[in-house]
Amino acid sequence: MVSTQKVLGALALSSVAICGEAPISTDSPDDFKYVATFEPAGNYDVTGTVSFSAAQNGSVLVSVDLSGLPSTGGPFPYHVHEHPVPTDGNCTGTLAHLNPFGGSVNATDAAGKEVGDLAGKHGNIEGQSADLSYVDDYLSLNPDNKAYIGGLSVVVHLLDNTRIACANITREPVTSADANVTNTTSVEAQNAAGSNMVAVGLTGMVAAAVCLLV
Repeated sequence: MVSTQKVLGALALSSVAICGEAPISTDSPDDFKYVATFEPAGNYDVTGTVSFSAAQNGSVLVSVDLSGLPSTGGPFPYHVHEHPVPTDGNCTGTLAHLNPFGGSVNATDAAGKEVGDLAGKHGNIEGQSADLSYVDDYLSLNPDNKAYIGGLSVVVHLLDNTRIACANITREPVTSADANVTNTTSVEAQNAAGSNMVAVGLTGMVAAAVCLLV
């Protein structure tokens, strides 16, 4: 019979990374949305928006509507970066990805990745345009949350990591039309990701218990 001490020891070893993973955020208020608006700049003609609004579960619904991506150099990673775009428009000024919990690009689950690594969690942009929506459980629209994205930026890269477009994330009021679209899209996105959310939730509860015990 395996002793309790041995079981806890094994769990502790397997949860070293898990204990540092990003928590699920459920605190996003629904009275504002946040939008990064892209306009042509430099050698690239990327236009459109990446918007962030409160999902029905209190996490964040991300809607990507971009066009004008180049015909070569993809697929295109995109991320929330930790600083806004500087006044000179130089995308390198946005510095690194938003990563308040020390996530890794090599993590195999969404909780372990960098909070701002949208492409790592949800896939790169394929082709020259994108029109997609999904719920991200690790972002937040609450200024008191470490995963808050307001005032930061979204950066689009070539696959070789060259930064080709960037835009600041600004706060806008939510209209009744926005709310209707958000509710419908949020339900669809959450249903599509339902099984993954259950698995992540169970993993998180086990990890939390192990972290407390060890």
